[in-house]
Amino acid sequence: MRFLEYGNQNNKAIILIHGYNISWKMWLPQIDFFSKDYYVIVPILNGHDLKNSSTFTTVEQAATDIIDYVKRVYGEEIYALCGASLGATIGIDILAKNQLKINKAIIDAGPVVPMNKLMLFLSIKIRLRLINSMKKGNKRTHNMLNRSFYSKELVEEILKIGANMTEENCRNIHLSVFNYSLPSSLKTVKTDLAYWYGSKEAWLGKKYAKAISKVLPKAEIKVFQGLNHGELCIGDPELYIKEATAFFQR
Repeated sequence: MRFLEYGNQNNKAIILIHGYNISWKMWLPQIDFFSKDYYVIVPILNGHDLKNSSTFTTVEQAATDIIDYVKRVYGEEIYALCGASLGATIGIDILAKNQLKINKAIIDAGPVVPMNKLMLFLSIKIRLRLINSMKKGNKRTHNMLNRSFYSKELVEEILKIGANMTEENCRNIHLSVFNYSLPSSLKTVKTDLAYWYGSKEAWLGKKYAKAISKVLPKAEIKVFQGLNHGELCIGDPELYIKEATAFFQR
């Protein structure tokens, strides 16, 4: 796993973890804003690095790799952790391992309840078909992404990552993240945690938020009306920054 770092290392640190089949560049507006006052650490998850060939194994291993790197280059006390989708589930596992002292955590729509086996099988099949269409340069896939909330620059990054994504990585990621269950050790976590999701993804978001609330009753659950999966941090970074800043200051 490769890591990027921004800002002054003497400042408090923030970790930003991206989602599946998307570039770390999804965080560029947040990096630009937070690096003025914080030291920002951005992992490039295995299977998503266009410069290096790498294999994603499990959520748990990704969490361990991030913890080991952060402890080595910065230390054990981290001000905040922000993860989206796959990155949010990895963020939860980082918290559960209790090896870093993290003050604040924003978990944006991370799966934390195992998916039905049939649904998981179908999801993997759909995702494999999608990355194969990216490898072939399918115009329909390109047009579909262009009609979404992604910027043109991010669409190009997504297409490159998809074309570079191996079937092994795709399967490993989905089998790990959609079979993930909240570890019992999460109950002892003292991090101030917020779980966010969009109203358009409530069919899964509610289930995940309920599971979080059972383990961490004090977690702040927030639903963003009219937004879909990833749309807050990617499609409306100004709102994300505003909400994150307010949460950090509480």
